[in-house]
Amino acid sequence: MRRHAFEPARLLLGLALLVIAPVYVLAATGRWDVPLPVLLPLVPAALLLAGITRAGAYFARCAARTRRGRTGGGHAP
Repeated sequence: MRRHAFEPARLLLGLALLVIAPVYVLAATGRWDVPLPVLLPLVPAALLLAGITRAGAYFARCAARTRRGRTGGGHAP
């Protein structure tokens, strides 16, 4: 199996959706009464959080690549 870059945004989004999914299921089955104004923004909030994480990871990798280039360290993969 080939190695791939770690993507923290994908991990965070997957975990957030795994937490949100049972909330939707419990609300749909009537076992838990979640107000609609709370229920609707959960998925967009998870997407926003993943986007912010993705931007942070991108800028951190760019900064690390720049530092490696200045110090003459290893090659960028």
